Amino acid sequence: MTGSAGKEKNNFGKTLARCWSKYSYIFVFIIILILYAITINMNGNAFNSGHISAILSSQNTVIVGTIALGMALVIITGQIDLSVGSALVLCTGVTILTYNASKGNVFLMILAALGSGFVCGLINGLLVGLAKMPPFIVTLGTMLIYRSLTLSFVRSIDPALTGSSSSQFSMISEFSSYDFMRMKFGTGSLKLGIIKIPYITFLFVAITIFFIFMMGKTKYGKSVYAVGSNEKTSRLAGINVDMVKVSVFVLTGLLVGVSSFIQACKIGNVTPASSGVSYEMYAIAAVVLGGVNMSGGRGKLLGVFFGALSYTTINFIIVSIPALSTDIQDTFQGIVLIAVIFIQTVGPVIKARLVSMKKRA
Repeated sequence: MTGSAGKEKNNFGKTLARCWSKYSYIFVFIIILILYAITINMNGNAFNSGHISAILSSQNTVIVGTIALGMALVIITGQIDLSVGSALVLCTGVTILTYNASKGNVFLMILAALGSGFVCGLINGLLVGLAKMPPFIVTLGTMLIYRSLTLSFVRSIDPALTGSSSSQFSMISEFSSYDFMRMKFGTGSLKLGIIKIPYITFLFVAITIFFIFMMGKTKYGKSVYAVGSNEKTSRLAGINVDMVKVSVFVLTGLLVGVSSFIQACKIGNVTPASSGVSYEMYAIAAVVLGGVNMSGGRGKLLGVFFGALSYTTINFIIVSIPALSTDIQDTFQGIVLIAVIFIQTVGPVIKARLVSMKKRA
């Protein structure tokens, strides 16, 4: 009996270890959510469905999460994109400007969002994939260019088109489509049981499902993983490595375009000087929390979805602690990011050494 019980315990331990290895990002989110609930209760409030709805509708979940899906593709190929925050500002500016200039034409608004995102991503992709320039330098440069251009545009374009002063782009509320886009889709939600799920969250989920399918079931998705795992071997296998590199930046740009549309509908405006600041770091944090390896070649898009939820919840925990001033909150966000990457880097090394010690013993 004792031997049988020990064997069952050992099997349970192995099963748990396999589940943690495959779906660690889900367990991490659950742990962080429990910590958030404890923090809320310690502040004298009751944790309820409203807090869940707030996580689902947060900018860090939907807008940054959508961008993070593209960032994951870039990182899986062993690259980086630092321009996404500035590209979001530029694309949102173009999106809102098109909406105002077309007197509330939603179709043109969507085309402007996707088109501007496509152009931003294509510029990065061509410079990295075909011109062979380092992605860090290229996207650092375009990060400065995209935001600077938006600042220049908002100050030089007629306020009747920008919908505001010379400091931001704002959707004009007089158009007939405004109430639907801003009040219903942008900030509206559907009640399922006790939880209100925002409409923009449904869009985020749909995009996530599409990219999970693309990366797991298509030849293109396998090519992206192959390039990140071993670029030289990928070339020998007949994969067009350069075009794969271009394509992941283009897809990231398109997702930035989608995020700009969500931003326009949810917030209704964008301020070039301050909007989207540090979004590249937030997107990378969501990717890392989702278990995507920074060295490339490994990671799941489902993990990025939960990574976005986890990062938003961490941010809510930090904000809900009264002792932390707003000046120090970014410090804790940075510590979390470094800690997760540290675990990613050191964890496999420790595991390999333990296995080696067991073999010797």
